[in-house]
Amino acid sequence: MKEIKLVGKRIILDKCKLLLKSAPDKDWEKDWKVMAGEWHYEDGALIGKEDGNCGGILFSRENYKGKNVMITFTGSTVAPATRDVNAVFCAEWDDELNDLGDSYVCGLNGWYDDKAGLERNLKGGGVSFRALTNSYKYTPGKEIRMTAGAINGHLFMVVDDELVAEYFDNFEPLKGGHVGISPYCTILKIKDIEVHEIYW
Repeated sequence: MKEIKLVGKRIILDKCKLLLKSAPDKDWEKDWKVMAGEWHYEDGALIGKEDGNCGGILFSRENYKGKNVMITFTGSTVAPATRDVNAVFCAEWDDELNDLGDSYVCGLNGWYDDKAGLERNLKGGGVSFRALTNSYKYTPGKEIRMTAGAINGHLFMVVDDELVAEYFDNFEPLKGGHVGISPYCTILKIKDIEVHEIYW
């Protein structure tokens, strides 16, 4: 795939500046910070687990303030888990709640109904929007390549070169922030992570 075609925009992939390339190893914590859940390194991948009804959050140590960025990774659920292959972007941490603050979240087999989609999480709790679909079904255990990000509030999620969802956030759109992974009441295996500044 050479470009991602969005409504009114084309992301030119070979012009997107590489900001981080992470093939996880035993020193993975130099690039990533565990905010919630359990995370460990195993055979070239990061395993993230969250048993509760919440998200286990892994954040990039870098905060990409003021930049339009996207995260790309190879991931899958780990049996017996079947759901919530999730990423976060344009994300901040809410220290008062000790939880995800202002941020965008995307996912597969989520929202308790095997849906794919995008949402905005709010500082202080709550969600300002959800854009969900039944048109993409993730097969549990299957390894997929996901890309997710935003251009000035124009969110998108691509899975195995297929545009699964996009959404325009016209209410004080988020820009920059951390990127990361969020197993929500599930177990995920993540590897080959890249972060790019978006050229469009």
